Amino acid sequence: MGAASTATYLEAGKKHPDTVAYKDSDVLATHGVMPTRITAIRVYWSEYCVGFECFYDGTSAGARLGTEYAHGTVYSDFVLADGEYITEVSGRNGDLIDQVTIHTNLGRSQQFGTSTGGHPFRLYDTGKVVKGFTVGFGGHLHFIGAHFDYLTPPITKSTTSGKTHADTVAFDDYESHLKGKNNIEMTEIRVLHDGNLVFGVEGIYTADGLQYTPGTHVGKELNTATVNQSISLVGKHITGISGRHGDVMDNLTITLSDGTSYSFGGTGGFAFSNFVPAGKKVVALGGGLGGHLHNIFCYYQ
Repeated sequence: MGAASTATYLEAGKKHPDTVAYKDSDVLATHGVMPTRITAIRVYWSEYCVGFECFYDGTSAGARLGTEYAHGTVYSDFVLADGEYITEVSGRNGDLIDQVTIHTNLGRSQQFGTSTGGHPFRLYDTGKVVKGFTVGFGGHLHFIGAHFDYLTPPITKSTTSGKTHADTVAFDDYESHLKGKNNIEMTEIRVLHDGNLVFGVEGIYTADGLQYTPGTHVGKELNTATVNQSISLVGKHITGISGRHGDVMDNLTITLSDGTSYSFGGTGGFAFSNFVPAGKKVVALGGGLGGHLHNIFCYYQ
């Protein structure tokens, strides 16, 4: 089993029969976007809050406007600096959100809306930052929800798929080359196979601004039909590793954050499901080799 999630969700406001909810991460995922940080907040307001828009890595998750949006309503932007994160969302609410104030780790804050109705609310989780928003609209902003998590999610080892035999030799790119480093990214994955079986894998990484190539992990029974196929991960991440295995690895299927999948190997053995948890990305590979690839696991973040 994977590690338990450290994310928490806190919400203020109310839901009504006409409330329509929008979760930013779901919207971005449909476009293959896996954001790393919030870069700006835009709130449409007059007396009350009637619109909300959040930007992740400079990309908008969509402008949400209530039906009471009027010509006289203005919007204000709150742009976060590099290294600045939202640590708290406060304000006032009754049946709708009267006002919202965004607070950051640099001590900055900005208020949207001027109504003093309702009662005060405060959304925060000590030691965590806001990673995303869920909002609900009718005529106005009915509720606002903040998804909190630690600034740098922990790197976690997945479960292992496949088998271990007497001749299996283990490899672990994270333990051998990447542990203790920061900003780890996998930039390329290579899979060696002959259309029937998988012989090996190779991961290319960056960490602390440098490139790391732990080498090709390949079995001893490589043959002349073997091909080495590569997937560039520039601008995207691995979000799924699944496939088929019996005594050795028959197939690997790699799924990316943009929704594309690549299948390597054959159709023998038994299917195994994706072992990368939803919302996580693969940052390193590990496994075991003999004549072929015997088993595989990953580290995710």
